[in-house]
Amino acid sequence: MIYYQAGFERRYKKLAPQQRLRVDAAVARFAEKMGRPHEHSGISPRAFGRYVEFRAGLELRILALAEGGDFFLMCVGNHDELRAYVRNNP
Repeated sequence: MIYYQAGFERRYKKLAPQQRLRVDAAVARFAEKMGRPHEHSGISPRAFGRYVEFRAGLELRILALAEGGDFFLMCVGNHDELRAYVRNNP
C-alpha cells in the first residue's frame, strides 16, 4: 500500500499541473513494479539513506519510506530538495 504524508501533499499541491501528471504516473509505476527489480525502467528507484528515491522525470524526484511492506511518500522535488529533506529527517 502507498500512503501520502502531509509534507508530500503540500509539495505536490505546489507543482505545476504537468508535473503533477508526471508524479501520478511515476507513483503508479512504482506501486506496480516494486518487488520486480528487472521491471523498474523509467523510474530508477534507488536507496537514498533509509529512503527510496525514484524519478518522475529528469529533474523531479520522489522520496518514499518503506515500513512493514507499505510505502509512505515523504517528499517530492528536485535532487537538492530531497537531499535537504534527508539531511533534516535522518
